[in-house]
Amino acid sequence: MAYADAAARKEASAATARWRAGQPLGPLDGVPTAMKEEFVVRGFPWSRGTDIGDPAPRDDDATAAFRLRASGAVIVGITPMTEYGLTPTGINAKRVMPRNPHLAACIAGGSSTGAGVAVATGLLPFAIGADGGGSIRTPAALNGVFGIKPTWGRISRSGGSGGSVAHVGPIASSTLDLARVIDAIGGPDPLDPETRYAPLAGGLERAIGRGVRGLVIGVFEDEFSDASPAVAKAGQIAIDALVKEGATIVPVATPLARFATAIGYVTIAVEARAILSKEWREHADELTPDLQMTFATLDALTAPELLDAQRLRAGLRRDVARLLEQVDLLALPTTVATAARVSDDEMKRGLVDTRLLDGLCRFAFLANLTGLPAGSAPVGLDGDGLPIGLQLVGDVWDEATVLAAMAHLERIEVAKVVRPAVTANLG
Repeated sequence: MAYADAAARKEASAATARWRAGQPLGPLDGVPTAMKEEFVVRGFPWSRGTDIGDPAPRDDDATAAFRLRASGAVIVGITPMTEYGLTPTGINAKRVMPRNPHLAACIAGGSSTGAGVAVATGLLPFAIGADGGGSIRTPAALNGVFGIKPTWGRISRSGGSGGSVAHVGPIASSTLDLARVIDAIGGPDPLDPETRYAPLAGGLERAIGRGVRGLVIGVFEDEFSDASPAVAKAGQIAIDALVKEGATIVPVATPLARFATAIGYVTIAVEARAILSKEWREHADELTPDLQMTFATLDALTAPELLDAQRLRAGLRRDVARLLEQVDLLALPTTVATAARVSDDEMKRGLVDTRLLDGLCRFAFLANLTGLPAGSAPVGLDGDGLPIGLQLVGDVWDEATVLAAMAHLERIEVAKVVRPAVTANLG
């Protein structure tokens, strides 16, 4: 770690010199950031939220980390996550995990838990996470900041995520920062074949000022009816504000949206068990209880059931594609409710709570299964002062429209980052 600290100081000094000379590499030059421990980062172990594996620091970078450094950003550390990123709660018995900075008795969400908390507390302006079933949007929503899961293939996953639903993206304190980060790290990468159709990096920052006049936004009314009253109300207020600013709202629906969570569970769990087959075979009893339960349950899954899930996934993709022929964006909650309370014992030992899991993932998998860009904007607080997220989903490669709508909500102060009870003291 000493090497990483020294490298960060050297990079910060170089950035300072470039700014003084009037020759910065770009808007991220010298800006401190961190990577979710799911990624390979030079100077740190590739730990992925577990204690299984090689603890030695790496001497290479994931593509996202490499591109951040090339933009001048200073990677000051890695952020904790749930074990292998397979739970959205933010609870991991193998880590000292952060609580929700708005109310410490509550969870911070996951699996990009540390990234969300680092941004919410003001420790960092942005951090890099990964999202296979809400793992960027969930901690962004629960901690009251902005987050976006870009289009499948927009950002390289080399040196990080795997499977068919996981995406790389930023959590940030502003929409502008989201756009700048994607501009810096997006684009084709020969190390990740899934990026072969990605647009060349750049251009998203220009979308921030576009506004929403003329946009047609499809609202999943059934999804809002499944959210808590506080979440539904805050989402409706934000949508009404977009209408006042010139957007048009139309109701939309697909019966498969309700089953996206179940399809997503089957997909991500089967793929994870295949990717982690060696760990499951040799270290099953060392995994956290939630992972042991998930992987053991898969023994009862049949091949026809797996195929049925993928057929339903294809149907969902077709349904959503048809909806996006009629509208520019889709609106739905980010999570069913705000952050749940958690005990000290649950934080230390782990937690298996299927109802909580469903509440955090209920609205997330629609975008993961379709590969579409989806952002979460902080649009209010509940009665306990806990943040609420509104989710906006765009068409393929159209992060610009998602960011434009989120930025407009931010500009009219319907979406805003509220200072939490716990903040970082950098003085």
